[in-house]
Amino acid sequence: MWGDADYDRVARQFGPIHDQLVARLVPSPGERWLDVGTGTGEVALRASQARAEVTAVDISESLLDIARDKPGADRVSWELGDAQGLRFEDASFDVVVSCFAVIFAPDQEAATAELARVCKPAGRLGLTSWRPEDGPHAIYKRFVPSDSMAGADRWGDEAHVHGLLDGAFELEIEERVWHLTADSPEAAWRLMSEGAPPVKALLGKLEPAEAAEFRAAMIGRWEGFETEGGRLDEPRRYLLVTGRRR
Repeated sequence: MWGDADYDRVARQFGPIHDQLVARLVPSPGERWLDVGTGTGEVALRASQARAEVTAVDISESLLDIARDKPGADRVSWELGDAQGLRFEDASFDVVVSCFAVIFAPDQEAATAELARVCKPAGRLGLTSWRPEDGPHAIYKRFVPSDSMAGADRWGDEAHVHGLLDGAFELEIEERVWHLTADSPEAAWRLMSEGAPPVKALLGKLEPAEAAEFRAAMIGRWEGFETEGGRLDEPRRYLLVTGRRR
């Protein structure tokens, strides 16, 4: 799923989130960073600009290939890997980070145990997750009752995040807002249907009539966020989770 969409188009919209996440973790020269679920590498590249020693892991080789072609990519070690079973030794990294990535791991307990295992004592953690009440997830559920996003949605609940991570990290969690912008609802549909892996994967499973209904529902939602000039500006809440390894 992750390598089948033009994800870099969506990732570029997350630029302000990438900036905030990396700035919050205060990279410094020589620190060892691990970016879990790096996608097309935006967080890893930002950390490497501060001369951190960055290893970036993703489950999709095609996304890693895109990352490897970006300016400055030679400063990062890019590796194929699974968040649920990282190859690194215990306490290998000063900072472990994952931007809208580890939240999609099917086995949440295994993935969070791995984040804790590879992080040094007093090392830093940084994660982002979507609020489940925002965005198009309610529309997804109309078409896929056993919504595959349900596990990721749980990461948008503070109590669930604390339950997963409190044993290993002292956490700080804050809500922030990101804006999906596009020239029109139709442009937003093209962006998300071609660039968002879960949306494209869902479309591939729907019959033509269902796909048309899904498209109409998404565009109808986005029409509620049109500005006076016809542009789309949809706010979406997310959690910025930071922590210190116990």
